[in-house]
Amino acid sequence: MRFRNLYGLAIAALLIAGCSGGAGTSLGPPAPGGGNSGGTQSSASDAQAEAQAALDPVQNAEDSADFSSGVTAQPLSAGPVAQTASDPTCKNHHERIVTVISPTETKYENKYFYDSACTELAKDSVADVTMVSSSSENINKTVTFYNLAGTQLAQRQAQYTITGAPNNFSAVLTSALFIGTSTSPANQYDHQLTVAPQSQYVDTRSANSGFIDNDGRPAINMSFGGSGLLTNGTQTFDPSSGDTTFAGTHTESYVKGSLGSLSLPSSPPFSVQGGTAVGTGTLTGSVAFDSDGNVVSVAVTGTMRNGDNISVTSSGTPPGVSINGTITTSSGNPVATFSVDQFGDGVITFANGQQALIIDWRIVD
Repeated sequence: MRFRNLYGLAIAALLIAGCSGGAGTSLGPPAPGGGNSGGTQSSASDAQAEAQAALDPVQNAEDSADFSSGVTAQPLSAGPVAQTASDPTCKNHHERIVTVISPTETKYENKYFYDSACTELAKDSVADVTMVSSSSENINKTVTFYNLAGTQLAQRQAQYTITGAPNNFSAVLTSALFIGTSTSPANQYDHQLTVAPQSQYVDTRSANSGFIDNDGRPAINMSFGGSGLLTNGTQTFDPSSGDTTFAGTHTESYVKGSLGSLSLPSSPPFSVQGGTAVGTGTLTGSVAFDSDGNVVSVAVTGTMRNGDNISVTSSGTPPGVSINGTITTSSGNPVATFSVDQFGDGVITFANGQQALIIDWRIVD
């Protein structure tokens, strides 16, 4: 579900103040000393970075679900319409429109709604797929998020380059998230994925990814980043339900630096450059999606560099799944809790009671 009342207030403040914050009340992380290791500004930001780390594997899986769930055609497959049927009829909070532009170009639009009548648009995903050759494909994708009043919450712009063959390919994603109507990215997220067949319904997956979050609020005024690796990755298709489950272990190295000091290379491996290393964390578990791209279930646990423990679980059924996370110290003391809907939108609450907004799996304010 979405946090309807809080979203209306939070995004209004966010659009007035801008992505980098500003005067007035801030839905920000704990004040200095509010983290779990006492008394420094870095400990305050660590809680936010740890929560972001817990959401990264879900975002990684969502990228893969684009290719396997039917949201767009299977990579490098001929006959895109046969792979993903156009269904503009409102069905289970979802509409899908497939437009064949030419023999080598097809546009896929998937609309997700708050309501079952499909009148309150929550998320509009448009992917323009171009077959360059039988072994090369490009995707330009724009995902726009809205609140109940129809105001644009955020927009993610992404480009995919795919090479190989169906079910045996490499995909490179580069993307940026813009809050409200801002033209400055609050987040950059890049991802390289390799998929190969293992058995009839199971593919192996390996990946590397990098992200940068820029937080210009006076209380933080820093950039944070992470470089991740997926190992022992699999994606398993269930022919009876149509669900696909992504599983594996995600190891990430974290850095931080002055605002704007971090960068990502233009090509993989996507290792964050600049800043100071602040440790590593490891998460393992699984995330499942249905054939419409809705989250079915999430089960992720992990341990962060300072011994903090993370657990992310889900409840409900598609399209009403809620994803809930807790972060505690090694002795069990609370650090933060968060809850997001199937779109990765929600709220995080820190141990001192302060809150921050999450949009598209990113903590943005």
